[in-house]
Amino acid sequence: MEIEREQAVRFIQDRIEKDAWLEEFFPKQMEVYHNAIEQTKEQLLKQINMI
Repeated sequence: MEIEREQAVRFIQDRIEKDAWLEEFFPKQMEVYHNAIEQTKEQLLKQINMI
């Protein structure tokens, strides 16, 4: 995978968000990541409600 110079500069200068940048280049991995985060949130909320 090749990252264009302009994209790298925008990332370095914080003109593009990390997640947006990663989603562009790694969409499947980011989908798995977001699903895992959502599942973790749900599990934690269930635990809190059980107390």
